[in-house]
Amino acid sequence: MATMEMNQKLDLIFKKFETAKKVVLKAGKNAKEKVLIQVDLKDNDISDLVTNCDVECQTMIIEEIKKEYSDDSWLSEENVKDIHSSNLWILDPIDGTTNFVMMKKNYAISLAYYHEGIPMFGLVYDVESDVLYHCIKDQGAFKNDLRLNRLKERKLSESILDGSLKSLLSFQQAHELNLKVLTRKIRGHRSFGCSSLTICHIAENEKQLFVSNHVKLWDYAAARIVLEEVGGCIETLTSLAKMDENQTCIAASSKNLLDEFKQELVRWN
Repeated sequence: MATMEMNQKLDLIFKKFETAKKVVLKAGKNAKEKVLIQVDLKDNDISDLVTNCDVECQTMIIEEIKKEYSDDSWLSEENVKDIHSSNLWILDPIDGTTNFVMMKKNYAISLAYYHEGIPMFGLVYDVESDVLYHCIKDQGAFKNDLRLNRLKERKLSESILDGSLKSLLSFQQAHELNLKVLTRKIRGHRSFGCSSLTICHIAENEKQLFVSNHVKLWDYAAARIVLEEVGGCIETLTSLAKMDENQTCIAASSKNLLDEFKQELVRWN
């Protein structure tokens, strides 16, 4: 009986994954074809943008999936926090909104599904490049149809670190990170501007580290699963009771590399 119940749960997860994949690709097509983009500021912050596309994409994805799974819960960036069951969808309708507005590239749709707090699958769709990173727990991670290899160990001296100026300054202040010393210990620094895609880039070994002091759960919920499927890891400082608030996050291609970076911090708490 237990085996039958497990198989039924797995079948349901695969069905939900296929539904999510179709809806995410459809939403990406709509975003790509969008001509009129209306931009607003959140809390009058010039670096925190929201567009009509964010809202429309979110609405479409939630409504489409609710047609089949109406009893599931949702957490999404644009003011959706409907958590009433153990089946939780976590959505960022457009991750990298500034990139979307300013460059019309390097942004993604990020959708994850968690059951009883355990990540089951994730999809991160690089819309303009038509690249879908996706995975189901314990089934490997993929870039479109290409299975990603398990990551090899890298030292800090062999690593490219991705982090915005804002985050690095925040790490310097909050964790007493010596940026001047750090620059001599890493191979290079980049700032891509899209958390979910950056973490997926770590999963395919283009970068090795990502740091941020202002991500939210929907920024990394899907990409986290992709990264963990190839041996990488994410560590955050957060309370589950405040999962819609800003979080401090380190993502790395291995636990050893993450720990090596943490040694550069005077405190991590």
